[in-house]
Amino acid sequence: MKTGAYIDYVTAAVGNTPYGVPIRTATLADDFAKTFKLDVSKARRMINVYLKRLADRGVIARVAHGIYARMKTTVFGAVVPGEEKIVADTFLNDGDEAIGYETGPALFNRLGLSTLVPRERQIATNRHRATVPAKVGITLKRPLAQVTTDNAPYLQMVEALKGMRDHPLDAENPDELIRAAIEKQGLDHAQLIRYANAYLKPDELQEAVGVILGRLDEREAA
Repeated sequence: MKTGAYIDYVTAAVGNTPYGVPIRTATLADDFAKTFKLDVSKARRMINVYLKRLADRGVIARVAHGIYARMKTTVFGAVVPGEEKIVADTFLNDGDEAIGYETGPALFNRLGLSTLVPRERQIATNRHRATVPAKVGITLKRPLAQVTTDNAPYLQMVEALKGMRDHPLDAENPDELIRAAIEKQGLDHAQLIRYANAYLKPDELQEAVGVILGRLDEREAA
């Protein structure tokens, strides 16, 4: 009786996961343990078995250790979304909550500050101690602080402001591009400066404030 309920629960959980969204064994096992009032270690062993069975049947695919994704049937056969995206999502989000943010050269390229297309994406995440498959081209780092949905865009922007001093930028107007990104995300200037004050050195902070508010010579020219 219980076994059928267990299998039905896992099958439904997988079926309700949208295509392209990672299925994390740890998260599913935690929910499974709470639902059936099981020991977490036992729940994780059971989830590993059930997910492997679904993978063997071609319902899901194992993308990395502890990470699966739903398969989709097309005219070309069964396909799974890109491993890089699936793995990245597990370090950027936990359900609806942000747990990480992109940083480094890939962020500068996305913001238009650099035309350099890096070989790897760098993600600052609460799960920075995790092991990442080498083939997906992702490196992890410790974030400036424990990441939440509320602080993720601010921490990301502070890292970008700090990184402007260390990374080669070939945009003609990097300060304007940063300010445009700040405005697009709706970041509060005072709040952003408070985050910068908490995590930047004095000389970095002075430079960051100049970028956020517009440098003195720019304000005088205006």
